[in-house]
Amino acid sequence: MAAQNWGQFGHNTHKRQNAGGKGGGVTLKMNWTYELEDGRVGTLKFMGNVEFAKGQWIGLELSDKHKGKHNGTVEGTKYFSVLKNGQGVMVKAAKIKKRVAAKKAHVGGQTKVKAGAVATGKANWKPAGATTEKKTEY
Repeated sequence: MAAQNWGQFGHNTHKRQNAGGKGGGVTLKMNWTYELEDGRVGTLKFMGNVEFAKGQWIGLELSDKHKGKHNGTVEGTKYFSVLKNGQGVMVKAAKIKKRVAAKKAHVGGQTKVKAGAVATGKANWKPAGATTEKKTEY
């Protein structure tokens, strides 16, 4: 039953590791980033038994460049969470090709950077009523 192995929801799969890839040559660990045989890249968020099919399944949160099939919920059972709807996918371990750098699994889009004081012209800001002359006595 999947309730014993739910993604981030009350189970212990974050401590587990399995073998993936053809022939079991890829070590699978939670929150590591992997490339699938079809070229999609994602972060491992779930591994274990599921209610919709037999056997061990792997849940990945795909990077922004790739499209998934769900948000970590399959047939009404939540196995893991994703930041953006449609970025989750469940695959068999044999579909995982290799481990890749975590940078390739960027999720969430471009980070907004605010302009600094120099760029906005506020670097020379003075409080209201301030004078520019130097005081010689205090």
